[in-house]
Amino acid sequence: MPPDLPVSEITLQAELRTGEELRQAGQETVSLEKKVTRYFEQWRDPVYRYLVAVFGQPELAEEFAQEAFLQLYNTLHSGQSITNIRAWVFRVAHNLAVNQIKQRQFIAPLADEAWEELCRTLKDAAPGPEQRLLQLEKLQRLHAAIARLTQAERECLHLRSKGFRYREMAEILGLSTTTVAETLYRVIEKLARDSNE
Repeated sequence: MPPDLPVSEITLQAELRTGEELRQAGQETVSLEKKVTRYFEQWRDPVYRYLVAVFGQPELAEEFAQEAFLQLYNTLHSGQSITNIRAWVFRVAHNLAVNQIKQRQFIAPLADEAWEELCRTLKDAAPGPEQRLLQLEKLQRLHAAIARLTQAERECLHLRSKGFRYREMAEILGLSTTTVAETLYRVIEKLARDSNE
């Protein structure tokens, strides 16, 4: 500031600058809220389905999915950058569920009613009753085969079905890429064998 300005004008200019900074911060917050809302709308359902399929508790899955996106907002709002937001959200949701399980010391498998609800949410593309019956039988065999998988195998399977690469899955699950690859190989063998029985 030039030294010849009166104190009241210096104060006014500082207040204007502060007001402009607050306005910009407000716009950045609104922009961040829109961005996180867009991510939520895009990935909420896949995160929820992953949690239900792996951990088997729909009511907690909903809570964990929402908490993951809230943590995403808080992390981005604090100025931290995230290179792979989708993998980050899945990792946070996964960790929330695992922490809950550690507190309870058990893993609840997906109940038959929850499995049936998931099956009902799938769009029916079958052309007729016979095709629908065949599809339902396949789904039941698949459900039984998945129920026989270990927790780690189910986690790997569901993350892979969401399109994650081995490296991303390893990051989410806290495993090595080799372990993820070996686990998926075992899963494919088990499912192929069990679903064809």
